[in-house]
Amino acid sequence: MEASFWIKSWELGGFYTSFHRKDIHPYVLEYMTPEEIENKNILVPLCGKTVDMLYLAQYANKVIGVELVEEAILQFFSENNLSFQKLDDETFISGNIILLKKDFMSLSNQEIGKIDWIYDRASLVALPLEMRKDYLKAIDRLSDIGTKQLIITLEYFPLINSAPFNIPAEEVNDYYGEGHIVHHVESPNLPNHGMVRKWNLEYLIEHGFVTTKYANGLILKDKKLENSLV
Repeated sequence: MEASFWIKSWELGGFYTSFHRKDIHPYVLEYMTPEEIENKNILVPLCGKTVDMLYLAQYANKVIGVELVEEAILQFFSENNLSFQKLDDETFISGNIILLKKDFMSLSNQEIGKIDWIYDRASLVALPLEMRKDYLKAIDRLSDIGTKQLIITLEYFPLINSAPFNIPAEEVNDYYGEGHIVHHVESPNLPNHGMVRKWNLEYLIEHGFVTTKYANGLILKDKKLENSLV
């Protein structure tokens, strides 16, 4: 999925950005509590204009969102009535929220510093299989021993060959392999989800995972990815 796909999606809006939630995700409230994220540095890959960042910024030391499309960044500030400074072509700052207009896969440790938490609601599910290997490499490179993640994926049938992609629980376990402790904390069936109506799905499950990194180097068990990650 080329950058032009996402740029066009944000330009068109509406149906094309229906993945955007207008409320704070309940998993964020449940697992990224004020006590858990107080004074922490939080990374939000492929952040779009999620309002979850507003909640996180109330308690975190800083929230770093990474978004390829400038239109999404500008909409985030405009829709939330936030003034911001544009330090350069890639860096937008409002209080302790820093939005970077960058390709997440090319992000460096020097640009973001130490990260305590990563929030992934729309990253894994946004990427086709061949791009996930680069995303996983980036996550491994940018995280530290002890870094936690809240990961949200969707499992549904029949399958759709577009974002958000179907990623069941066993696939997340395979992706994060033996380098992370993986807790599968949520798996409700959501019969009233918009995708069920839109695509006439038989079912849709929204999985939630909380992971903690304990070793560098993702050890993947997924045969679809492991050869390309070597």
